Amino acid sequence: MPDSTPDSTDEEFSPYKAKQNFIKYIRDELFMLNFYRAHMLYFIVVIAISSVIVYGEGAKNGPKDGYYDSHVSYMDALFLTCSAMTTTGLNSVNLGDLSGFQQAVLCVLLMIGNIPFVSMVVVLIRQSMFRKRMSEVVKHSRTMQRLVQDIEKSHTDGGINGSGTIGLRQRTHAERSNHDNNEGQETEPKKMKIQPLKKRRTFHHQTGFGFVPTPWETKLAKNFFSRVFDNIASELRPEQHDYVSFKPHLDSRGRFLELSEHDRLELGGVEYRALQALLFILIGYQLFWYIFGISFLMPYAYHSNTRDILRAAQPGGLNPGWWAFFSTVTEFTNGGLNVLNANFTPFSGMPYILIIAGALALLGQTQFPIFLRLTIWTMQKMVPKGSRLRNTLQFLLQHPRRCFIYLFPSRQTWYLLAIQITIDITAWLCFEILNIGMPDVEALSTGTRILDGLFQATGLRTSGAYIITFSSLAPACLVAYLVIMYISSYPLVMTLRKTNTYEERSIGLQEGDDSAAGIASHLQKQLAYDIWFQFLAFFLVCVIERAHLRAADPGFDMFSLLFEVTSAYGTVGLSTGVPGEDISLSGRFASLSKVVMLFVMIRARHRGLPLAIDRSILLPGEELMKKLDLEYGGGADEADASRDNQQELTSDSKMDSTQVEGSTPIQARGET
Repeated sequence: MPDSTPDSTDEEFSPYKAKQNFIKYIRDELFMLNFYRAHMLYFIVVIAISSVIVYGEGAKNGPKDGYYDSHVSYMDALFLTCSAMTTTGLNSVNLGDLSGFQQAVLCVLLMIGNIPFVSMVVVLIRQSMFRKRMSEVVKHSRTMQRLVQDIEKSHTDGGINGSGTIGLRQRTHAERSNHDNNEGQETEPKKMKIQPLKKRRTFHHQTGFGFVPTPWETKLAKNFFSRVFDNIASELRPEQHDYVSFKPHLDSRGRFLELSEHDRLELGGVEYRALQALLFILIGYQLFWYIFGISFLMPYAYHSNTRDILRAAQPGGLNPGWWAFFSTVTEFTNGGLNVLNANFTPFSGMPYILIIAGALALLGQTQFPIFLRLTIWTMQKMVPKGSRLRNTLQFLLQHPRRCFIYLFPSRQTWYLLAIQITIDITAWLCFEILNIGMPDVEALSTGTRILDGLFQATGLRTSGAYIITFSSLAPACLVAYLVIMYISSYPLVMTLRKTNTYEERSIGLQEGDDSAAGIASHLQKQLAYDIWFQFLAFFLVCVIERAHLRAADPGFDMFSLLFEVTSAYGTVGLSTGVPGEDISLSGRFASLSKVVMLFVMIRARHRGLPLAIDRSILLPGEELMKKLDLEYGGGADEADASRDNQQELTSDSKMDSTQVEGSTPIQARGET
């Protein structure tokens, strides 16, 4: 034994084996395709292919005489396609100078790169994986086969609801009753031990830097807002969960606890149907609003007054119908690009166009989670009670983050709406107040100024549409716009982080932490994620553009460069521009600066993605979900119960069902 120990130790820690382990670790680390990497790979591949197409189209046609010049350098083609795919909206060349085919490619990139479309693809992939996993479960599990037979029988006999059946209730009632009788006495005392923490009075001189409280930290403000949102966003009650045949036990985050094997299988079927319904809702949502914008803008575009405006703004000629279609797409996708080089500046003070375009900008991305939930809630109210579709929609509304990235619970959705309205009103007030005395703004009538300010507030978030040249605005207004652009994605990102089932412990928080403390921790991590990269990009651009800055070339100064980088990192697309031209300031950057901006736009498009442990992006059939459910959801006690349940059901099912917290064999999810 003494002789064998050194040999085994030497073998275990031999240089060759250490090298092999290191190589294996690097290989697994670099080539592991999780959700974030797959998402970024999709964008990089599409941008690379489309840039070659745009450049090749221009090279084929060659430089043209006259107004149009579709021949662009490859760097500009790459910059434009990246800006369109990431829905940023910065343009290094005028889109009106490109050929119709090149404009069409950019239009397609806007549609396939925006949040609703990409998130819809995630739902489609998860649904297909669920279907594949479900077929395996049905093939190998007699329990699942009986469940499918019960569901099919409910359709022919007119069962009591869409997700549970009388046969299933009768079959599992005795088993569940015995289980509850045996363990109810043990679980009830455990529930009684969980008591809310008592509130202690906190003095403001004991918190933060010991300074006076801000208005929103006062007790009066906290009580006011809590009462308002408690009234409009009440918590869900267990008896409202009609989508399953059993009465679920939920924790504070809406996770399912104490489920039997039959309950897990039934819940997996409900979630699959929810994904199926959500996919059709997302497709219909996008098609409806595209058709809505085209139907309202295209007839108006052919009006004589509108045609004259387009002809005067772009003498080379612009088809009114194509302008209406492209404007609908760019507003709904918050793309910022426009085939009209002057963007929406010629339509200042025209309520019809500005209201339609502003509404599309809100519906497409800025308020997308809010209007998506409103759509599902409206459909749930319209369908007959007790129907299968109503129960499926009810499941989506009560457990939104199990199924979709950008669908949030009721309370968080109301908070998101309030915050975004506050930001939009602040942007509008900045436009109205800070630009007092500015000649270009003072020249507008009162009604036009109000309307233009509201439209600019909608474009400031992410759409990138502008109604007035930014160089004519007050410096203080530009500073306010810079701050708003930087925080434009924070409300959505913070809501996404806060509603993640497993986020607290993954970033070092405890599940019972105060809401304000949790949000502060999320915000600190997001700031740490953003600030260093943004200022590194700003530093590199300043280094590269040193000659322009020292020569004080038109449009080049430190603030303009910071504004450009912030606009790219916020995927907004607004720019202080170049005097006398309609392109962004990036159009006058050196090629190396444009490369830096490419990295900024791609990273910015991905900063609002969920963590790899987010339930709404995990796929079935992998081991990570089991580990997460046991580690974050139930702990050791539920892990033991899960193992006992597996031993009892081994003869009935060949599938691994060691899930807790509502995870089924269909639902065992891991990274993409």
